[in-house]
Amino acid sequence: MAKKIAQGDEVTIRYRVHAGKELVDASSEPITFKIGSGEFFPFVEESLIGRSPGEHVVVFVPPEKHYGRYDPKKLQIMPVEKIPPQAHPGEVIKVQDELGIVHPAILRKKDPWIALVDLNHPFAGKVLRFEVDILDVKPGPDPKETQPEPQGGDER
Repeated sequence: MAKKIAQGDEVTIRYRVHAGKELVDASSEPITFKIGSGEFFPFVEESLIGRSPGEHVVVFVPPEKHYGRYDPKKLQIMPVEKIPPQAHPGEVIKVQDELGIVHPAILRKKDPWIALVDLNHPFAGKVLRFEVDILDVKPGPDPKETQPEPQGGDER
């Protein structure tokens, strides 16, 4: 019987991520991580518990579990001088805020004097569909083995 994935196990997978019908990310090589470490999307990690190598798992991740809901307050108007001159609407650009911090943004509109930029993550408000192929599982440390021995006093 195949090993079922448990908290602390080391798992090797391949994955694909879709936002709607669009493929937005995929592993080019297998990746390995420890379940519960937060190295991968925690919601997806949790969904792998109880699964086995060879399984194909589909996980729908709601916006609240990744980049959050779309926030219309993150649309900002900026002077066009702060936008790269070669940028076109729909492109991801980098913009600097009043504190000097650089953020990725989507250029929504650009005219000769002002630009409208969207500081929401491109996946904000979208359900992501992860397709995961589980390739291998190695057991994590046995919790009994990792607990320290009780320290007793020297009795004489």
